[in-house]
Amino acid sequence: MQAKVAILIYLMLSFSLSAQEIKGKVIDTDTKQPVPYAKVGFPSINVYTDADSLGGFKFKYLPQSHLKIKVSAFDYKVLVKDIDLASNELLIIELTPLHTVFEEVQVTASEGKVQRENITSIAVVSKDELFQTGATTLGESLIQIPGVQSSSVGMGISKPIIRGLSGMRVVTYNNGLRIENQQWGDDHGMAASELGLGKVEVVKGPSSLLYGADALGGVIHFLDEKYIRKDKDELYISSKFESNSMGTTNEIGYRTHKGKWRANIHANYINHADFQLPDGNFIKNSRFWSTNFKSSIGYRHKNFQLNIRYQLSHRRLGIPGHSHNAQPDVLDFISNKRQRKGTLPAQYNFDHFLLIENTIFFNRSNLLLEIGNTNSDLKEFDEKVTLPFTHLNVNNTSYNFRYSYKLLENMSLKTGVQGMAKINRNRFPSSSLLIPDANTLDNGVYALMDYEYKKWRFQGGLRYDIRFLNVLSAADLDSSLVNNINTDGLKRNFQGINYSAGFVRNAKLTSVRFNASSGYRAPHLAELQADGFHHGSLRYEKGSQTLKAEHAIQFDAALELHFDHLELIINPYYNRISDFIYLVQTDEFEGSFPVYEYKQTDLAHLFGGEVGFHYHPHSIHRLHINSNFSVTIAETNNGDPIGLMPQPNVNTSIRFDINNNHKISFKHVVLEHIYHLPQNRVGPNETFSVDYHLVNLATQFTIGDLKRLSASTGIRNLLNTQYQGHLSSLKNLGLSQPGINVFFSLKYQIK
Repeated sequence: MQAKVAILIYLMLSFSLSAQEIKGKVIDTDTKQPVPYAKVGFPSINVYTDADSLGGFKFKYLPQSHLKIKVSAFDYKVLVKDIDLASNELLIIELTPLHTVFEEVQVTASEGKVQRENITSIAVVSKDELFQTGATTLGESLIQIPGVQSSSVGMGISKPIIRGLSGMRVVTYNNGLRIENQQWGDDHGMAASELGLGKVEVVKGPSSLLYGADALGGVIHFLDEKYIRKDKDELYISSKFESNSMGTTNEIGYRTHKGKWRANIHANYINHADFQLPDGNFIKNSRFWSTNFKSSIGYRHKNFQLNIRYQLSHRRLGIPGHSHNAQPDVLDFISNKRQRKGTLPAQYNFDHFLLIENTIFFNRSNLLLEIGNTNSDLKEFDEKVTLPFTHLNVNNTSYNFRYSYKLLENMSLKTGVQGMAKINRNRFPSSSLLIPDANTLDNGVYALMDYEYKKWRFQGGLRYDIRFLNVLSAADLDSSLVNNINTDGLKRNFQGINYSAGFVRNAKLTSVRFNASSGYRAPHLAELQADGFHHGSLRYEKGSQTLKAEHAIQFDAALELHFDHLELIINPYYNRISDFIYLVQTDEFEGSFPVYEYKQTDLAHLFGGEVGFHYHPHSIHRLHINSNFSVTIAETNNGDPIGLMPQPNVNTSIRFDINNNHKISFKHVVLEHIYHLPQNRVGPNETFSVDYHLVNLATQFTIGDLKRLSASTGIRNLLNTQYQGHLSSLKNLGLSQPGINVFFSLKYQIK
């Protein structure tokens, strides 16, 4: 049997049609004249080139398959369409003149479609857009995306929230690799870095069909920077300074593309001291540092493409607000002196991510084979320098085999199998356990059908998942170690059948989208077994072994209006979750800590939406005004508010493009205003939050004729506003978020 499988794999890997040189020309659709220096590429295989002065271009060693080509040029509408590379004819690409271009047209990784053509609600944002106003961390930058907010512990620890759901309900992917770390803990941050990042895709709402179980809230997919064009090299160094925490980020990166081989290599070092409050004082132990390394190696020949990606991250995170005092006082956490030297309590995170991705192209189909491994090691030191309070290791091996086939010119099918094997282990010596040792095995099978008819696109699919959970008994351990968990072993099986169905209609002036999708999430170890103190989040948590799996159904609709100088979008949604698991504060106390219990309600209703516009005046082409409003309302079947929901917010930015050609050439100036409305709908014993305004200002420019040296500078929290985010753990102590922060960054292109 094994020999037959090996022969089959060998035949698939060996299968390739003869590849020829593909030539084409880009012309103006009205005048039929060449469009010089257009950018031409195939997003799905990450291959790009530039047309010459006569609009001509050529590629070698492309797979003889159906691929989407993307062509863009200044003052022209971006073209994305499906072409058959098996044809030997000269490709004639016609571009339509367009005097107003709102934003870069993005092709999503999840569906391989232009963003406007996606059935589900997907936001695509580039790294440059996320950090244009100088966000300190990747988690902080994500709040610019409508419907996305974050919870935080100081500056170094943040977790994304999609439409009111976070933690175990938001699945994180890195280039197709599912990231499993300690996302169950409020004081455990997101295992992702902006190093080598190209863009972020956020899928809002249940997304189980392509991404697996647990994604009731949505998916955050981090995608690396593209490989550079063929026969090109790039080497750069960059540095960023932030005044509020005296923080520095130093980075080096190299990209190369020689023949059939491509590679990206990046590394950085980040170091921040304690951050400063608006009143001039500092939050003790809010300091953090991290070292990150990321590499991607790609090989492409004829109908075969291979990518091997590896990422290493080592972070030390101070835990501000952490206390064992019977009656903690706000003054215990404030100092009039800034410090950088490491002290306790602190977390040490050591993460390894490895992904091997193979794609085999056939004439009307392709086969994706992904195998990956993530290993996340967490040490948390509390009061003892030599003995960690807890030491956890999560090792997860995942696979994804997907076959995509073009049945007809307007009909395609994706089908596959996906799964993972996760091993949670406590390491010793340590003084306590937060979750027990456990083994988790997931397997799923899915199919997704696409059909296009004129301006309409329909999509529907099914998926079946099963999870086997084996919680190992901790009864034989030292009793002093198990005061934070239930020591009884546990074996549970969970399964779910999920579906997705929807349509999108794209016309010149309007886009209409509707999607109904379901998802399920099995309860996590922390929800099943917790029974003890969590000093980082200042509470005592109690779990329940009787918790059932959550099942969700979301209805998502969108109406987009596209005018020459104005775009409008209205995107309401309703998410109905049965057997919803939530953390509620009780009237009890363990010492000075409030007791929180994991409970389950028959039904939870989450509804709201995003409304936004982009205005680009005809008389001032360089001016862009963007604004969006996001709100989530969550309540039980009885109408009682569900706690720990983010504040409604309005994000508005005014960007003026300059693009002068002097020695110092300014790219743009951005003024950003973020308004968080009051949060009055709170759970039992949860405190209200007042509204607040934040203003950020930034500009980017290049220096010199060759423009190798680029810089950006600006001010975050320009008005030095004193505010407390509703989901900041420091809010319970009466502590504010960071005050005014001046940043300055430089990037030098060595090669």
